[in-house]
Amino acid sequence: MNSMKLSLLFLSASLFSGASLCAADFKLTADNTTVKFIGSKKDGKHEGSFKKLTGKFSVSGDVTKAKLEVTIAIDSMVTDATKLTAHLKSPDFFDAKRFAEAKFVSKSIQAGTNGYLVSGDLTLHGVTHPLSFPARIDLADGGVTVSSQFELNRHEWGISYGKGNVNDLVKMSIDVKAK
Repeated sequence: MNSMKLSLLFLSASLFSGASLCAADFKLTADNTTVKFIGSKKDGKHEGSFKKLTGKFSVSGDVTKAKLEVTIAIDSMVTDATKLTAHLKSPDFFDAKRFAEAKFVSKSIQAGTNGYLVSGDLTLHGVTHPLSFPARIDLADGGVTVSSQFELNRHEWGISYGKGNVNDLVKMSIDVKAK
């Protein structure tokens, strides 16, 4: 192989091996993505998650130009207490029969000193409201990992049952490991 072809091959390999230059659509499912929450009240807390979700993390070149979309089946919610799970799915909280899905669509991803700030619209309980959260996003070895922990105020989406007894802020965690 002549030196010009070898140089071009090396240049191509080095351009596309970096995380910031990966181009792909990563399919998000419950097998590679977890969305968990912790709701609390004066006398304790409960943990929960969602067992069905679909989505896509699309990146072409630069993470700050990536697009994240996730749709969660509300009825797939599970918690650490069966009775609580049923209550959370009822009209008092999520009203899963009337509002079957929650959907997040990113509008921007901005680089920061400790990761990224993902901003977009969250549609939950029939209300669409802006949501921004910090995230660590890494592209490596043909995959993407995303991890985030943040709080959201449930009242912004019209989920107000138990005001004064149930804390307004819900702790959220998101973990993605997609290939």
